[in-house]
Amino acid sequence: MLAAAFIFSAYTASAEDVLYPNIDGIGGESIGFSVLKLALSKSGGDYNVKLSNADVNQERARALVEEGRLSVFDTGFQPTLEDRFDPIYLPIDRGILGWRLFIIHKENAGKFASVEGLKDLQKYSAGQGNGWGDIAILENAGLTVKTASKIPYLIKMVGGNRFDMFPLGANEVFTFLDKYRDGDANLMVEEKVTLVYPYGRFYFVKKGNEKLASAIRTGMEKALDDGSLQALLKDHKFFADAFNRANLSDRVRIDIDTPGLTDGFKSIEDKWWYRPE
Repeated sequence: MLAAAFIFSAYTASAEDVLYPNIDGIGGESIGFSVLKLALSKSGGDYNVKLSNADVNQERARALVEEGRLSVFDTGFQPTLEDRFDPIYLPIDRGILGWRLFIIHKENAGKFASVEGLKDLQKYSAGQGNGWGDIAILENAGLTVKTASKIPYLIKMVGGNRFDMFPLGANEVFTFLDKYRDGDANLMVEEKVTLVYPYGRFYFVKKGNEKLASAIRTGMEKALDDGSLQALLKDHKFFADAFNRANLSDRVRIDIDTPGLTDGFKSIEDKWWYRPE
């Protein structure tokens, strides 16, 4: 019995802790935390994924990863991050963040119903958060972009006709509208169009941490191949709407480019990108 206890204790002690940031206090519910646990469980290594106790913002999380006090963070594609971190270019979200639906004012529904392509969409202005990577993408496509500091403010600005549409990922647009509409019955998710661009959410680790990067990469590949990643996304409360409410297969799809794609991003295999069924 003592020998068995010793073996169990030694095995448990060998597990490597992987510390994930508690960004804005919702890290434990985030898709990044869920996929990380799934991937490392399939990596073949012995990892113990933990949520950091500290409530931090995105910039602080990145600094803590650089310092080695956190293990990994995830965020939407930003080419400049390659200068500070080692990216794992396998999209956690299968690129669904790049499928954008619009929060609009109901009185503008008729205008968007006539949209058939990018030239039509360029007639209308878009709102985005300060510093969001999507701003450069939308402006590169010829769209006028207005910004505000927080999502609740942007949604109120749609209600006040400060701009025409607030593009958000197909997985998040309904949740954000439900949460922040503040009783405004004039707001809706536009029903016809989806704007699509190469984009995704990726993990980043400290420069030189190839062991963890390799483990995440191996586990994610296995999770995609056996279907468990797809199942997790479809069931996750922050992603299920993309499959249950967004109606992506029946929308008018408008594709635009993402400027500044890196070689790493371009090398992602087609199997990783979501395709409506």
